[in-house]
Amino acid sequence: MKKRNVMLAPAALALAAVIVLPGCGSAVSGQAQAAGESVQLMKLGQTATAGLSGKIIPDQDIKIVSKVSGKVAAVNVQEGTKVAKGDVLVQLETTDLEEQVKQAASSLEGAQAKLGDTEAGARKQEIDGLQSTVDAAQGAYDQATAAVEQAKAALDLSTSTYNRLRNAYDSNSGVTKEDLDKGTMDYQRTQAAYAQAQAAQKAAGAQVQGASSKLQLAKVGATDNTIKALKSDVERLGAGLELANSSLSNATVTAPIDGMIVKKSISVGELAQAGVQILSLVNMDQVQVELSVADSQIAQVKTGMPVDVTVANLPGKTFKGVIAFVSPVSNANSNTFPVKVKMDNKDGQLFAGMVAEVKLNGTQDSRLEVPKSAIVKKDQKEYVFVADNNHTAHLVEVKTEEKNQSWVYVQASDKLKANDQIIVNPTDKISEGTQVKAG
Repeated sequence: MKKRNVMLAPAALALAAVIVLPGCGSAVSGQAQAAGESVQLMKLGQTATAGLSGKIIPDQDIKIVSKVSGKVAAVNVQEGTKVAKGDVLVQLETTDLEEQVKQAASSLEGAQAKLGDTEAGARKQEIDGLQSTVDAAQGAYDQATAAVEQAKAALDLSTSTYNRLRNAYDSNSGVTKEDLDKGTMDYQRTQAAYAQAQAAQKAAGAQVQGASSKLQLAKVGATDNTIKALKSDVERLGAGLELANSSLSNATVTAPIDGMIVKKSISVGELAQAGVQILSLVNMDQVQVELSVADSQIAQVKTGMPVDVTVANLPGKTFKGVIAFVSPVSNANSNTFPVKVKMDNKDGQLFAGMVAEVKLNGTQDSRLEVPKSAIVKKDQKEYVFVADNNHTAHLVEVKTEEKNQSWVYVQASDKLKANDQIIVNPTDKISEGTQVKAG
């Protein structure tokens, strides 16, 4: 049996074409022969060209949220307001955010100034001042050195005098105890003076070294690590300023596209929470039809394929569309695949939620509607019993497609077509070739 190319048929056409025999409506002509199994017969209705049924959705449906939290100062739109891309929709209060921007800008300016001064190095006045400090320290060191030399000469003299007095006193050469004590005190005093002069010289030398180091650093400039650290501070504070400016900018919520506001969830004075929807914006200049296509037909549906679309609410009108998306993954709970058709709606006749019928251009295949009670399952296949004009039952294999709880679609063929009589609720007594009669 040839596979179906399309999925759904308008229920009104199918139901209008079904004629039910005893048990389902008016009886078929009572020509069933008297002999044979008593059965319930049903005449199949006329076939109808199949279509894909789906709902219209906006081509663009945007849930607008605030990127920052804050109190709402103004709401410039209402439900039904048409807006253009960039229009201000909602304004949050910005006093605190503006202050944060000022603080971040001030911190960045200070860091940039410090980096600039460090990279430029010391000025001439600073170099001259440091050089004067070095010269003064060097002069103090020279004086300290001269004092050490004088103290050394005095120490040498007092040491010689002390040694002479000590030797003379020990040999009883007329040197008194008072003379020796005086010589000893002179020696100790000059020894202490020499030590003090050496300490002063050492301190003066340290002053010279320190002043010289500062002068050298000023001439050479800051190290690479110092410059890197200062640059890092500038970058960090610059990022902080960008973040503050971004927060200030995000306090103004603008329209991302042209469209119409269809839902408003915020009012002046309320607190907008970051990430929580406050408006819904749609663009209906183009719309889509969402379809679910059975796995037996999905291979025949291609992206870019032209289609005709009709809407029950707009009788007599046919819209041109194009298959925009064919999912390679089936729906989670069925063996159907999501398909989307895109079409123009510049005149605004189509509304989201309308039910649309999509006809693939060039599709000629048709289907019949059969009650599930007529389906016989054998060896993992499905059949119906067709009663011919001689009231003989024939088993015909079919492939079914779900319609609803009680009915299925089957494809018309040379063995099963409109106006054929099928057996409803066949029993085990019915098989190929069984003679039947309407009962």
